Amino acid sequence: MLKLFNENLNNKHMYQLELDLFPYRSKTISEGENQIFSWFDNISEDQYKISYHESVYVKNQKMDLEDWIHIKRKDSGKLTLEYFYSFLKKIKDNKLDVLKEFLTHRKIVFEKGSWESFE
Repeated sequence: MLKLFNENLNNKHMYQLELDLFPYRSKTISEGENQIFSWFDNISEDQYKISYHESVYVKNQKMDLEDWIHIKRKDSGKLTLEYFYSFLKKIKDNKLDVLKEFLTHRKIVFEKGSWESFE
């Protein structure tokens, strides 16, 4: 996001652009591949939200499946990307369902979604 600042310097107006950069970060939780499918799970953050993504590619059907959860920063409280990464790394199966249950139990508002595509 760019912000425009107007500074008055010796009765001359100086305009400056300031970059408001919140670094995008992403950490891989798990990934792998076998004869049937490949998968990739990650947690990421930007200045507005923390997101968890599960992506699966079914090889014989040439189909991409993706499920995600977005948590707005204002709703995440003190929970950070690092916290969610450590939490999800410990879960063996059904990470998405466990995360939804965790967030619901803590009354943390989240948005969920799914997407699929075929080649």
